[in-house]
Amino acid sequence: MRRPNFLTLLSIAMLGFAAPAQAKSKTEGEFRMIRAGEPLQLRADRAYVLMRIDIDLFKFSADLLRVPDESEIAAYEEARKAAHATAGKKAAPLETFDFDYDGRPNFYALQPGKAIASAGKVNTVVAELSPGDYVVYGLGMGNYLWECLCLGTVGFTAEAGKVTDLGTLLTAKAWAPSPIPELRDEVALGRSAVMDYGLFAVGIRPAAAGAPLPPGLDPALVTQATFRAIGPFVEPNTLLINRLAAMPGVLSYKEGRVVDMKTGTVLD
Repeated sequence: MRRPNFLTLLSIAMLGFAAPAQAKSKTEGEFRMIRAGEPLQLRADRAYVLMRIDIDLFKFSADLLRVPDESEIAAYEEARKAAHATAGKKAAPLETFDFDYDGRPNFYALQPGKAIASAGKVNTVVAELSPGDYVVYGLGMGNYLWECLCLGTVGFTAEAGKVTDLGTLLTAKAWAPSPIPELRDEVALGRSAVMDYGLFAVGIRPAAAGAPLPPGLDPALVTQATFRAIGPFVEPNTLLINRLAAMPGVLSYKEGRVVDMKTGTVLD
């Protein structure tokens, strides 16, 4: 299992073009976790995300993908063409050519082991990152993508100078029953969900008004995430694939197809 470092093919409903997805340990200036005891001093030119991660099952990270702009995509395409030319005649076709890209990172892991606060089996994380559009991309372990939400998920915008509250990340064993109501349609799948590796059900419980915040965080600077549905995409560098559980008013499924509940549109 490798860190994503190739051209990820995201749904046309999300972007209208393909986007490079990569996870790197060097994210200086792009992403950092805010640790317990660190003063929460928000910068006007940076965005912040907050998420509560249920660690009762495993300490999965919540993996986010920043949607790159056109200049990043152009730089990636140029780098891929150059690497392909260097590789010579034995290289795979350009469309499927995989190479080690050293450009701007856009794949980040919200790791519960770096929590700013904890309460029981829930760790709260806060991260500083670049303002922009993001996708809730999957579950991770460390900096590695373990299970992508390739079959349907949600996106959101992180605004500069604000903390975007993403609610609570919920996980359960997809092959067994679960008492978590948000995951009722994603669990109890039986043996088909536990072959070589067990599949995990994933959901998000949006933050309720007045939800507890880490000490020192001004509630006036916190805004609930406005989620939008994201259709299916391709991600070869993952161990497992699944979908995010339906979210009322945002995301649902019809015969396995992603439905944008805000517009009634099916996203293929």
